[in-house]
Amino acid sequence: MKKILIIEDDLGISGSLKLYLENSGFEVILYSTGEKAIEFIKETLPDLIILDLNLPGKDGIEITKELRETDNTPIVMLTARTSELDKIRGLEIGADDYVAKPFSPRELLARINTIIRRISGLESASNLIKIFDLEVDLEKKIVTKNNEILPLTSNEFEILKKLIEEKGGVVSRETIMKDIIGYDNYVYDRTIDTHMKNLRKKIGSSDYITTIRGIGYRLNINLKN
Repeated sequence: MKKILIIEDDLGISGSLKLYLENSGFEVILYSTGEKAIEFIKETLPDLIILDLNLPGKDGIEITKELRETDNTPIVMLTARTSELDKIRGLEIGADDYVAKPFSPRELLARINTIIRRISGLESASNLIKIFDLEVDLEKKIVTKNNEILPLTSNEFEILKKLIEEKGGVVSRETIMKDIIGYDNYVYDRTIDTHMKNLRKKIGSSDYITTIRGIGYRLNINLKN
């Protein structure tokens, strides 16, 4: 049974969401503050985190930044803010997805299932791939550089994995949008831009991934198994 951690100070929202997700087959743990939730995460890794942006004390931005220093558990951010900049900011600091309040539990469940299917379905005949100074473990979903683990989000890892699979072929923005991020066409283009910007920054070189203007991206290096 997959374990979901909800960090939400509105007990009405967290309680109803807990019931809905439990009825959908998940184990659900609730916390109303970030400080206690972080302690729990360090001891018992959940499969996915649902995180409210506007928490008392440490807010969702601070919590995500702290978690991303050592942990790549998928994070779905809940926010009452509807501006594009707020959503982009959440993605930039490491959230995998965002849902604006008020939201449909059914929509949130669909997004959760998309993320979990993605991170659970990684299979490859060659699980360890070396790309210059990067080592990509497809089974463990870990990317290391100079023996240090890079804090990639699940979306960033999936984008890199897709680029590797294409072996220099172009991966379209539409493919990233629908197959990796799990959205429909209403997603802002800047969502993809943000993921690519973060991925390039974390792997330490903008030369590894080439942008094909108006089409998508391709890996700019030879793969070494």
